[in-house]
Amino acid sequence: MFYKLLAGVKVIEYGNQISGPYCAKIFADLGADVIKIEEPGHGDDSRRLGPFPKDVRDPEDSGLYLYLNMNKRGITLDPGSKTGKAIFAELMRSCDVLIENNSPGRMAELGIDYPRLKAIKPNIVMTSITPFGQSGPYRDFKGCELLSAHMGGVGYASLREQRVSDEPIKLPAHLLSFQAGLSAAVATSAATYRQMLTGAGHFIDVSEQECAMQNLFNVFLYYQYGKQIPSRTDRWSKAPFHILRCKDGYVVHAFVQEYQWRRFVEVMGNPDWAESELFKDYPTRGLYWDALKPLLEDWTMQHTMEEIYRKSQVNGAPIGAVYTAKEILNDRQLLARGFFVEVARRARDSLKYPGVPYRFSGASREQPSAAPLLGQHNEDVYCGQLGYTRAELEKLRAARIV
Repeated sequence: MFYKLLAGVKVIEYGNQISGPYCAKIFADLGADVIKIEEPGHGDDSRRLGPFPKDVRDPEDSGLYLYLNMNKRGITLDPGSKTGKAIFAELMRSCDVLIENNSPGRMAELGIDYPRLKAIKPNIVMTSITPFGQSGPYRDFKGCELLSAHMGGVGYASLREQRVSDEPIKLPAHLLSFQAGLSAAVATSAATYRQMLTGAGHFIDVSEQECAMQNLFNVFLYYQYGKQIPSRTDRWSKAPFHILRCKDGYVVHAFVQEYQWRRFVEVMGNPDWAESELFKDYPTRGLYWDALKPLLEDWTMQHTMEEIYRKSQVNGAPIGAVYTAKEILNDRQLLARGFFVEVARRARDSLKYPGVPYRFSGASREQPSAAPLLGQHNEDVYCGQLGYTRAELEKLRAARIV
């Protein structure tokens, strides 16, 4: 865990891949006791997605799995069997929150949907993340992040404005699945707070498609205001507000005031072309961006990211370096705040992972624990918590119930 603010909150995660496990991870990072349920003999699919150290595929070494499941305890259980269903009910009686992102209808098929769980634990908070939510004509459709991206409008916004042959692209690195997990965690936190105050339970229905739309407000406003359908473009109404190449990578200009442009012109040594009528203000620089861009890159390509960033900073021109993972891992600001954490993977070398982006005053930050091996905490949970004997646990294991 990183902080113990949610110590005492008990969470069961019956999730897979990213959105459900990430939602549960947010609780685990805040000190909740999160028990992750995985399929016996197989485990979470993220164990097979990687990346893997030295490209050696090992379900216990997937970087994605290890990151998503830090600070959790892990057990195996097949709730599809009669005995497994009974054990699942036992776990529900002692928990506060259930987080799941199984295929639509899967929980009802297993007999562990909200109405039946509420009968077992009246004040349970259950969060279900599905591609399109629990209502509407798409409620039974299966999906994936690629579908959520394009049916959520993100894909069309990535089309080139003047090069319609370019295919739409989705955001990289499973960002929309993480967004769904984050949105689910916010809603689950609110429901858990109300549960503590009133004793009431809740069912939280999260749509991944709707989560993808959260940050596209301008797309909808452009259409409603003027029937415009925005797409990805290298031409903006104002300039420069762009990413440009430099000697060792890229820099991004973020000029929102005219004086900031003038200060960057000073950084470039006040070239004559900057006084052209074509570039006299934001609108004209945007209109003639095709002429301005190569002039800017003639200068940026002679300098490194660090040189451009530091010179601009001193002169009050807002420019940032476009970091790769290498630069991020060595960034002075992130190192000063101790953002990255090192977590050992079994008895092997430790790996660095992103930490949490917040700090609590008056609360010490704890060292996180490694993601569980498949079934690592079976004895801890089944024997220590539910009261099974080791002999009974062995019988359950032999029957592939755990």
